[in-house]
Amino acid sequence: MASEHIVDNMDVFAESFEGISLHGIKISKAEFEDCTFISCDFSETFFFACKFVECRFVNCNLSMMKLTNTKMSDVDFLSCKMIGIDWTMGDWKSLLNADPLRFRECILNDSNFFGLTLEGMVMKECRAKEVDFRNATLKNANFVGTDFKGALFANTQLEGANFTDAQNTSIDIRSNHLKGAIFSRYEALFLLETMGIVLVD
Repeated sequence: MASEHIVDNMDVFAESFEGISLHGIKISKAEFEDCTFISCDFSETFFFACKFVECRFVNCNLSMMKLTNTKMSDVDFLSCKMIGIDWTMGDWKSLLNADPLRFRECILNDSNFFGLTLEGMVMKECRAKEVDFRNATLKNANFVGTDFKGALFANTQLEGANFTDAQNTSIDIRSNHLKGAIFSRYEALFLLETMGIVLVD
């Protein structure tokens, strides 16, 4: 059964929210477990000290959403617009066994993951242009088919990450950790070119 309202301090389990708009609204200390959000507008919504566990966001607008002290674990995002989110504002330290976030076919441009530990994260067939991944730990991440044009990687832990069919992966192999990472042949050659190596047929 779909709920029509999201308010402060609510504690919700296994409910569905569809077509709700919280544009620019602040929601404090709400907890959601096993909930689904469909075609909701959470752009510029300020979630303060909230919690999302085993939730799904489908076809939602989450651009410029603020997640101050908010916890997220085992959350799926499908076909969502998520521009300009500063993920570093979330509460990641108190989630000792947080399950990874999964983004599929999402627009994540201009977002910030600086310094976060999100091992096993999925960012598949997304647009991640101008995203900051510096100093992040993203071991065993799935980046298949994602466009990383202008994305920043420096001292990023990418061991075992899968970049198959990813595009515009401008990653300096001297300043990042890439042991066991998987790249399509063309993108692997592009990595060598970033070092100033000239490739000829």
